[in-house]
Amino acid sequence: MKKIILAFFSLVAISSYAQMPQDTIVYKYIIAEPQGKLFGDKCKLRIDDGIDPKKAKNKNKTITFRSFAAALMYLTSQGWELVSNYSKVEGAMVSGIGSSETSTYWILRRPSSKEEVEQIVKESLKE
Repeated sequence: MKKIILAFFSLVAISSYAQMPQDTIVYKYIIAEPQGKLFGDKCKLRIDDGIDPKKAKNKNKTITFRSFAAALMYLTSQGWELVSNYSKVEGAMVSGIGSSETSTYWILRRPSSKEEVEQIVKESLKE
């Protein structure tokens, strides 16, 4: 009886594996940092693509957005999908007087070819 049950579960596992898609989706990721005041009227975007962190540009000119939301909508219009976001707070205090600065980061992805992702990894490794 145990052999029959084991054979049944083995058959179920094999058939489940056979039904799984063989083509796995590969994603290219970026980290975007909007720079400016959260509710200000000007925002620039710094993008880390894994190789060369740089400002978002259009025809070699840095793009300025009206708001963080406009910058995020621009990225989604380019095919990027927001995966996660986080903030980092840094500060200092001297003689009871202090200040802090908060940075926001967006992690975005879009489907890519395995070869393109492998090329980015190859270029991003420091020897």
